[in-house]
Amino acid sequence: MNIKNFLLAFCIIFLSACMATHPLPQPRKVVNPSSVQGSIISPQWDIAALKYQYEGQGLNYAKAGLLPVFLVFKNKTNKAPYVLLEEIHGISPTQGEYLPYTPEEAARIVFASESFKQTTKNALRSGTLGAVIGAGLGALFAALGGDDIAAGAAIGGAIGGTALGVSSVPEAEQKLERIVKKEITTYAWKEAPIPPMMTKMGYVYFPGKKNITSILLTVRTIEGELITYRLPILNPPSKKNKHY
Repeated sequence: MNIKNFLLAFCIIFLSACMATHPLPQPRKVVNPSSVQGSIISPQWDIAALKYQYEGQGLNYAKAGLLPVFLVFKNKTNKAPYVLLEEIHGISPTQGEYLPYTPEEAARIVFASESFKQTTKNALRSGTLGAVIGAGLGALFAALGGDDIAAGAAIGGAIGGTALGVSSVPEAEQKLERIVKKEITTYAWKEAPIPPMMTKMGYVYFPGKKNITSILLTVRTIEGELITYRLPILNPPSKKNKHY
């Protein structure tokens, strides 16, 4: 075997070793909002609004201009309540009320941020491009549900720049934009009615750096009931204090 063929065979073996398979879907345990101190507890339903926290790896959505709020709604009735996105307002004691972003708007805010661009550059340089994803929105699901999800296990997988097949920052940004948009959309709050005796979870995306500390939320039922609550945006419980 000449040196050219040897190097070609070596590169094929090396690339095959670097190609990470997508991790298996991780368990997502249902959260009990009544276990979080400060949540709304009523005979009909329990509701909690929890603040996104950066887990130390991957893309920091807070630095990217968002305040993701994790909404957990436990329906304890035989009714089918629902919450419309336009009827969730973020309340700032100093700057007034804010409507949430749609998932599409939230993604555009992230992509336009300097944090997204810098994170992409750093990840491409270090060869850990795929690890930008998975430690963000999905990690809070894990922290609340009691199941630990490793960085990269939520969406996209912990795969390096070589495995993604990119060689430049613009190309890396394009591929990561698609993955981030999928993550934002997948974990967003859905407006469909909550079935009897079921719990729904999802993110509502507000503007960052607006000092939003609580939300106004209107619960509707198909029977015509309409109730509005004010919920404080709570820090998620630490892993030491989880008891779901």
